[in-house]
Amino acid sequence: MTTRLDPKFTTLLTDTAAKLETLEIWPRVLTDEVPVLQEKAVDLARQLREFATTLVQAQEAKISADLAAKVAALQAKEEEAAAREAEKARLLAEKEAARIAKEEAAAAAAAEKARLAAEREAAKAQAAAEKEAEKARIQAEKEAAKLAKEQAIAELLAERALFQAAKEAERIAKEQAAAEMAAERARRLAEMIAAKEQAAAEREAEKARIQEEKEAARLAKEQAAAAAAEEKARIAAEKQVAKERAEAEKAAAKLAKEQADAEKAAERIRLLEEKEAARLAKEQADAAAAEEKARLQAEKQAAKEAAAAEKARLLAEREAERIAKQEAAEKAKAEREAAREAEREQARLEVEALKAATAALKAKQAAEAEATRLVEEEARAKREAAAAKIRAEQEAKEKVRRAASLAAMAAEKAALEAERKRQLEGGGVREEG
Repeated sequence: MTTRLDPKFTTLLTDTAAKLETLEIWPRVLTDEVPVLQEKAVDLARQLREFATTLVQAQEAKISADLAAKVAALQAKEEEAAAREAEKARLLAEKEAARIAKEEAAAAAAAEKARLAAEREAAKAQAAAEKEAEKARIQAEKEAAKLAKEQAIAELLAERALFQAAKEAERIAKEQAAAEMAAERARRLAEMIAAKEQAAAEREAEKARIQEEKEAARLAKEQAAAAAAEEKARIAAEKQVAKERAEAEKAAAKLAKEQADAEKAAERIRLLEEKEAARLAKEQADAAAAEEKARLQAEKQAAKEAAAAEKARLLAEREAERIAKQEAAEKAKAEREAAREAEREQARLEVEALKAATAALKAKQAAEAEATRLVEEEARAKREAAAAKIRAEQEAKEKVRRAASLAAMAAEKAALEAERKRQLEGGGVREEG
């Protein structure tokens, strides 16, 4: 069967030591053995007190070690959680940066593809305009050849009106040259318009490319700002962890100081007890001397003194018990206060950990919101680039269509003019005939 180590056992040791120090030996043992037994009782009481003090110190050291181990485990757990959150945030940031880089590369490839398509459309439109102009020129040349053939027939049929026909042919030749010059001017005008439209389309494409490069630079800058914000949040989290660690160390130092103060108070109480025991021993010795003197004087007086000594002893024992109980109560109160302080410190550490977790969650939500904003801005930039590309293509097509229409109108006008002149010349020949 084992004895449970609790405050009652320590109180029992202290009470036993006090009773050994105030043990009444002389009336009940041989006079020669009194000094030896008294010395042994005092030494045994001292050993009991030393054992009780050492036992209390060992218990307090065990409590301090358990508390320190619990605080260290909590700190290690908090540091591990903070490290996991930081690693998770870093991996998320790297993944987001890779995704944004991939999307930027895709956007750049799409922009390059759009630019090449715009260049191909512009070249195609220019080739179509040149083809239409060449067609108009060939048509004009055919009309001119037809007019020359008809002129030759008119000369053969109207020999006697040779001079008039020659003059008319010269006039027709001049008008033909004018028509050819008009067709040439129309062709050159169509070429100039097509070249101008192509240059404008190229400028628009270049402008769109520069805008895309600026947008990409802005996105890169915002990404760098997001990375700096994440780094700042990580540094703030590390500072918070360091601050909490410093506060925990400060609390541990405070607890150690309080334990040291409690030990000093216990030491002062022990010294007071020793002084009180010495005073009681001295009083007991004085009482014994008085009792010896009274016994020599008279047996009755000795009995009276013995009764008085017994009463004083009982009072001393009661006083010692009262002091021991008071000391035990004060020590229990101090232990309860230390336990409550440890519980408050544990609750404060848990609240601080909750605050740190909340701050990390807020930083994570802010990073996610920033990443969402970057994605939305990138999508908006892509939509604007696509819209600009479509507008440039539509404008280029419209300009090419207008140039081709102008060239066709000019060719048609030249053909109508040549036809009108041919009809006029045919009518003049028929009237002379």
